[in-house]
Amino acid sequence: MRGGRRIAATLLAGACLVCSPAVFTTSPADLEFGAGPAVAVPVLQSPSPAVASVLAPPPLVVPTGPSQWFLPSGRNQGTEGLAMFLANLALRDNAPLYVSETTRATGGSNSDHHVSRTDSWAVDVAVRGIQQPTAATRTAAARIASALGEPNWTGGDLTRTINGYRFQVLWLVAGHFNHVHVGVRKI
Repeated sequence: MRGGRRIAATLLAGACLVCSPAVFTTSPADLEFGAGPAVAVPVLQSPSPAVASVLAPPPLVVPTGPSQWFLPSGRNQGTEGLAMFLANLALRDNAPLYVSETTRATGGSNSDHHVSRTDSWAVDVAVRGIQQPTAATRTAAARIASALGEPNWTGGDLTRTINGYRFQVLWLVAGHFNHVHVGVRKI
């Protein structure tokens, strides 16, 4: 039992050092594991203001082309990672936008969303409960189009083929006024 606690304490200390800068302290209670050598257990304290400012996320930089981010990964021949990268780009600092759909079992089998497809992945980003275009969906569409190398796109059906992957972005077209569709298919 003591060995397990020592291992856990060591792993916790190592994880804390790797994940973020912090201040550690120990107290006599932290050192009481029973008989055997004492192991100090780190107690995470709030970082100083100087350290907190270092931990702030970097400002968002929207890619202006696929060469800055294109890296197939995940399920369905790498299409999941590509679609999720674009969805996360759309979501960052863009509340109340959320991923409203990834895959589904119903609908047309030609859809990138369809569960039977092993060569595609799709996500929809939307504002919950809103059935019309919003500032958040406009921002999402602009970021995604910019990442695909189309910074001036203002809506419609944007289809691009990049390194053997077909990207389709649908916004402000039939069935896609309240969300931005991002589909990726390996071709």
